[in-house]
Amino acid sequence: MPQTTEMTRRTLLKHGSKVLISATIFSKGMNEMAAAKHRAKQEADLGSTAIALKPESKKALKAPALKTGDKVALLCPAGRPHNPASVNRAIAIVEEMGFKPVVGKNALKIFGTMAGTDDERLSDFEAALSDDSIAGIFCITGGYGALHLVDKINWQRLSESPKALVGSDDNCHLLLAAYAKTGLVSFHAPNLDRIVSQQSFDSLKNALTSKETLPSVQSNYWAIENANDGTSEAKARLPGDKWQIAYSYAAVEGTGEGPLLGGNLTALGSLMGTPYQPAFKDAVLFLEDINEDHGVLDRWFTNLYLAGALSQVSAVAIGDFENCRTIDCFNMYSLEDLFGDRMKQQNKPCCFGMPLGQSARSLTAPIGVKVKLDAGKGTITYLETAVS
Repeated sequence: MPQTTEMTRRTLLKHGSKVLISATIFSKGMNEMAAAKHRAKQEADLGSTAIALKPESKKALKAPALKTGDKVALLCPAGRPHNPASVNRAIAIVEEMGFKPVVGKNALKIFGTMAGTDDERLSDFEAALSDDSIAGIFCITGGYGALHLVDKINWQRLSESPKALVGSDDNCHLLLAAYAKTGLVSFHAPNLDRIVSQQSFDSLKNALTSKETLPSVQSNYWAIENANDGTSEAKARLPGDKWQIAYSYAAVEGTGEGPLLGGNLTALGSLMGTPYQPAFKDAVLFLEDINEDHGVLDRWFTNLYLAGALSQVSAVAIGDFENCRTIDCFNMYSLEDLFGDRMKQQNKPCCFGMPLGQSARSLTAPIGVKVKLDAGKGTITYLETAVS
């Protein structure tokens, strides 16, 4: 036994370096295998989540182009207008466009901050859907409450008789649900109480009435005060207000094509995992929001990442995040940092500064229309018409 032990020691001493090298190589290989296994698990986790996403969107359903004299419903599916004068202002805007406004009977009801109970707001919406003389539905104001209605609306009726659906903010729940359930091209535009410029007015009217492809959208930061310091606190300004220099920013350059999808980030995040979540596959995603902390916005955007949505889209365009802030916020990074880093991880084209959202400069974005995003140039080009 002692002789055997001595031989073993001599063998180890003689071949020790080789054993050590072999052990090191083996250990390295095991570590690499463990890392690969971990990466595969992460991909599988994201993949299993992505399986829950709808594979593709429905075929685009387009409402007829609005004509002078068409009747349109003015509704409040979410919050109540600040005062009755807001409704009169909405009426004047629609009449200036050449349409005949029909105000929902519950538009000025009060239930908390909402324009009446869920049943009352639903009643106005369903009445507009059922009335064949109504060619479009315009939202007067945003706020809160539209999410309560998405599971109660008769979407089949909208599918059988398409109408132009217009709004933003909390009403984006309705736009996205309509697109998810019927394929309807809906119109993301400032609610009527936030149309405060000729630019927004003309863009909405043109999107609803023109049978031509819409003008391309150009990203520009010069129209956003304080955008260069990442605060996004001040309101967007209009051309001519101050000295201007046009520029844009792309976190990832490149191009992407597909149906235009998105709108309010909070609304989109709220619909994730529900039957009213839209399909993200090959879409050009655009996002906007208002009056929100960057930390909360980061949560919603990370939610899209964890759900696998960002891996499915072809490109992302970031619009106006008016009065969104880092002050008294858990996350102090700019939106360009927060969203841009995620998109760099995804290696998907992504640009910022699009005039889309709820600001004074915001243009109308028809959800469901095929577009091409060139992130490097900061442009969205429409590839088809928005109405039939």
